[in-house]
Amino acid sequence: MIKGNLKLRRYTTIYPKTIYTINNWDDYRTYGSTLLKQSNNSKLGKVVSKGAFKGKPLYSLSLVERLMGCPKNCHHWNACYGNNMPFAHRFKTDKRKKIFMYILAYEIYNLLEKHKQGIHIRLHVLGDFYSKEYIKFWCVVLESYPKISIYGYTAHEPKSMLGKQIKNVIDKIGFDRFAIRFSNSTIKLSANSTEYKPRLIASKNVSLKSIQCLEQIDKVANCVSCALCWNKKVDNVLFYTH
Repeated sequence: MIKGNLKLRRYTTIYPKTIYTINNWDDYRTYGSTLLKQSNNSKLGKVVSKGAFKGKPLYSLSLVERLMGCPKNCHHWNACYGNNMPFAHRFKTDKRKKIFMYILAYEIYNLLEKHKQGIHIRLHVLGDFYSKEYIKFWCVVLESYPKISIYGYTAHEPKSMLGKQIKNVIDKIGFDRFAIRFSNSTIKLSANSTEYKPRLIASKNVSLKSIQCLEQIDKVANCVSCALCWNKKVDNVLFYTH
């Protein structure tokens, strides 16, 4: 793993030159591209080829790891996946501003004009849900656009303030379309690191049926050809730490 800057690793990405601040429309125009990126990642894949969302193109959003939304008790705070992503564009915004969400809404509208079948969104390749308003934004998006579906993982604990809000959206919208798994958790519909599994075994009254990430063991070509993570019948997905 890249060693990186230990000082930066305390609170932000170790690649500060890849950060783009989007606090207004001028920032967005200066950036000159979209926040939601069509996947060109070989691990993720481009178009869903299995499951309920077959045929939908995959888009992703990356925020600044640690700085944007990540709780400090995240199991991967120091060994973040982003430490190995020196070229990824990462976005940050003033958490009090709503312009960032307006811009996302603008992009989503345009994407649905382009993709009549809808889109599947990976939240968040880097970063996490950073405020209750931001979580509500994604709830409203899903309520407004039935052809949008989302999947991803959160390091917020299920009983934390933001964790409860995320769970409320899952309950309201349904895991079928808001497939956010709680990382390193003992609840169903979670996604845990393999080194976390002994804690599951030691936990009382926890009986999760875990399946190893198929992409990591070369059973599938990529995420879009797997669909385990957004399958509500799968209690827990196990991942090797990157």
